[in-house]
Amino acid sequence: MPGDRAAATHEQARLALRLAHSLVAEVRSTGFGGPERDGGDDLSNTSTFDQVVDDDELRRTCRKLYLDGHYALAVEEAYKCLNNIVKSLSGLHLDGVDLMKNAFSANKPVLRLNSLKTQSETDQQRGYMEIFAGVITGIRNPRAHEHAYLDDPTTALELLGMANHLVRIARSAKVDTAPAS
Repeated sequence: MPGDRAAATHEQARLALRLAHSLVAEVRSTGFGGPERDGGDDLSNTSTFDQVVDDDELRRTCRKLYLDGHYALAVEEAYKCLNNIVKSLSGLHLDGVDLMKNAFSANKPVLRLNSLKTQSETDQQRGYMEIFAGVITGIRNPRAHEHAYLDDPTTALELLGMANHLVRIARSAKVDTAPAS
């Protein structure tokens, strides 16, 4: 029944929102991310999208697309925005996977997530490098290179939440001098 499906989709979106809130709290507890936004968890005053995507630049890039039901395009634009943010922060003249691997390299990162003094810190840097490169390959590229790519609202919201998290990580990184590229 269509009404049951809509209710299930809405409930999935609310579950995704709760998961996103948990992720944001976890990230903030480790020292990444900014201060809490005013309004806290009051869902009656803020849309689910605005709860999940709180970076202003990312929100400007994909909010209307998502709310108008262009889910795959919203996701594609969000990850292109992420790519451009990393490019701008790093000063590298690269794109896509090459950009992410160079910007977040565990050996000579341009965008350093921590002091890289322990194996755990090096692992975190390497892991995020792989995540940044992986979202370009696995999320942005299929939507950018395949016509009629479709996402449902829940999947799109989850992927937008991931983009928001990665934008926050990139913006919180310490910028080291960029090597010539």
